[in-house]
Amino acid sequence: MKTKEHEIIFNKEDVQQIVQLIGDRNPIYQSSERAKDYGFETIPLHSTMPMMAYKWLVPPWELQHPIIHRKQKCIQHQRMYIDEVYRAIVEVTDQFQRQNLTFIKQTLYLYNRDGKLCFEGISDLILGGLS
Repeated sequence: MKTKEHEIIFNKEDVQQIVQLIGDRNPIYQSSERAKDYGFETIPLHSTMPMMAYKWLVPPWELQHPIIHRKQKCIQHQRMYIDEVYRAIVEVTDQFQRQNLTFIKQTLYLYNRDGKLCFEGISDLILGGLS
């Protein structure tokens, strides 16, 4: 199962909100000028940012309780920046049943405008069901 593609743009406010929340004081997240001083094109996304794409996505399936997050793996393939358009897709694979529970692998893919894969967020979940 896959979602439709969604366009997502992370802005400066998104980045500053997450770095304040987690207490990261790295100056590259404060302004484009500071980011450029450190060799970046503009403000890069914090490594935890791409998973926030889920707040804009509405998958056509529903995870039923209980929802247990077994493990997660995040892979950044390309540096990501604020104010760029990314295409987001979520896919469910490796679905199987064991003792009345559903096991799935849910993967978030983010691609840049050129179609290059920038990020994969892989979540192994145990669910009461998937509909």
